[in-house]
Amino acid sequence: MPTEGFGAVVERAGAPIHIERILIDDPEPGEVLVRIAASGLCHSDVWAIEHGNWGAPWPMLLGHEGAGVVEAVGAGVTAARPGDRVVLTWAVPCGHCRQCLRGAPRRCGHELHQPPRMRRWNGDVLTGVLHCGTLATHCVVTEPQVVPMPDELALSRACLLGCGVSTGVGAALHTAKVWPGASVAVIGLGGIGLAALQGSRIAGAERLIGVDVVPRKLEWALRFGATDTVDARAGDPVDAVRAITGGDGVDVAFEAVGRPECVRQAVEMLDFAGTAVAIGVPPLPSDVTLPWNGSDRAAYPKKANLLMTDGGDPIPSEDFPELARWAVASSLDLDAMVTREIELTDGDLAEAVRAMLDGEVIRSVVVFPGVDGPMHPAAWVPAR
Repeated sequence: MPTEGFGAVVERAGAPIHIERILIDDPEPGEVLVRIAASGLCHSDVWAIEHGNWGAPWPMLLGHEGAGVVEAVGAGVTAARPGDRVVLTWAVPCGHCRQCLRGAPRRCGHELHQPPRMRRWNGDVLTGVLHCGTLATHCVVTEPQVVPMPDELALSRACLLGCGVSTGVGAALHTAKVWPGASVAVIGLGGIGLAALQGSRIAGAERLIGVDVVPRKLEWALRFGATDTVDARAGDPVDAVRAITGGDGVDVAFEAVGRPECVRQAVEMLDFAGTAVAIGVPPLPSDVTLPWNGSDRAAYPKKANLLMTDGGDPIPSEDFPELARWAVASSLDLDAMVTREIELTDGDLAEAVRAMLDGEVIRSVVVFPGVDGPMHPAAWVPAR
């Protein structure tokens, strides 16, 4: 029997967010029904509102950065059971693509094809962002998409592991493979960029340079371990990074903005044999032009490497428990990543989008009272 709930629905590209009553189907074999406790609003949600849900049909159910409590499981599920506290993930290695079959699951294209399990009351199917839809009271996902969490970690913080934190930390640890003593620059100090900064610090990077145009974000970077900051409004950020490093450039540069010109800057910041990693989701269409030869910024004589990451190239069943342990031990600071806790209302979500685009918040997290605490969740009804 379908579960009644609420969710953040977007009718078409560019349309406003509306909270609607929805129906959530029972889990099929191999699926899990989760009552959501908290969900971050990620920049990829905003990208999906503007550009579409990576080819999936409208209407769309927002959210892909969620955590909650398992309510029911379908036949054959063994990795989760009712009552488990879990984080949801969209980036599951499929196990059958060429990359997975050659033993490189971190390079999987994450082609998930689960049928949507959420519907409007009139029967219209709601496709969740990145096959999730966590900005809702409930969500149905496949078994590999849920990862158990320790009791010591609040789900309002653990939810960030589902995308932003795992993407940034994973880009540092698994894509770039930052090493002890490395020098690192991060262009774009939103949630993913700050996570990349934290991941580089955890990996042992010696010099950490944060680059942005928003003064508040430069202050955030210092809190998360940056040794230096560059205000890109004050001049060429490439020259500034090179000056900080004595003219050499950095070993690793992350682009966490989603702008082609920032990818170029990341490559130009590199020292010899350095690695640039493009993390941000770019606009459609986008082209990157690089200096190839003939200058001290050119890629060719420096043996520069340019890599792209998809969600931090994770294996969630392995990575998320480790991230959770670091968070419990305070090596990974999740508390400071949550700027605001909000409710699932039209107004709160609209304000959260504005605050994100204006650089006022690292993350706004929708918290459902009672799911991860003493109050029974049925007591909560979203305001309109």
